[in-house]
Amino acid sequence: MAADLPVQMPTKAPAIVAPVVPYTWSGCYFGGNVGAGWDHTTFADPGNPSILGLGTAQFIAPPGSTIGVNGGAGIVGGVQAGCDYQFASNWVVGIGGDFAWSNINGTINDPFFNGKNGAAIPLSTQTNEIGSVTGRIGYAWDHFLLYGKAGGAWARDNYSIQNASCFFVSCGNLTGSTDRVGWTAGVGLEWAFAQNWSAMVEYDHYGFGNKGVGFISPVTTPQSLVFNIKQDVDVVKVGINYRFGLGGPVVARY
Repeated sequence: MAADLPVQMPTKAPAIVAPVVPYTWSGCYFGGNVGAGWDHTTFADPGNPSILGLGTAQFIAPPGSTIGVNGGAGIVGGVQAGCDYQFASNWVVGIGGDFAWSNINGTINDPFFNGKNGAAIPLSTQTNEIGSVTGRIGYAWDHFLLYGKAGGAWARDNYSIQNASCFFVSCGNLTGSTDRVGWTAGVGLEWAFAQNWSAMVEYDHYGFGNKGVGFISPVTTPQSLVFNIKQDVDVVKVGINYRFGLGGPVVARY
């Protein structure tokens, strides 16, 4: 009877499948970026004391007129850091800051006046440094984060007005520099491609409003001539971040 019992072959236990850990954007990061920037600057002449002491005079533009300088694409490169918090499954809020060195510059000839000996008067701008502190909010799905950001901005600018004429007397090359404070807003997309690494692409607009900037001339020193300058900057950049405190590894999906 024992020989007639059915034989039951041993079976292998099922393989243990590791649970899929949802990716989280909660944590902090630091990294670097590189890109291109474009500048739009307008000059206006509010009227300055005449070099000859005869009331006020216009040196680069008639009253109520402006001169626009559009800077071509300049290189922008720098660093960024910040922290994020993911909540309600897919929403992410954070705060961050960035700083970049730049070579955004442009030049245009004064369309209204001529300078010494009837030659053109070139007006030039250059943004050497730009930075911001912003908050951001985004929507995450798995390893991708689409976000918007806004906050305060700062820039360091240099300006020059060459070959200016001051009532038949050469003003020489007028030079000015200033720190500008304004606002910024932008959008971006970030992709977490490894356990602690993410890549991003971002567009930002910077508005620095209108500001009176003092220009120094060898002829007018120590007196300076003041011109009103309005500036806007647009930047497109790509970057990479090292993230820590994310709470879980990147899991491949098939």
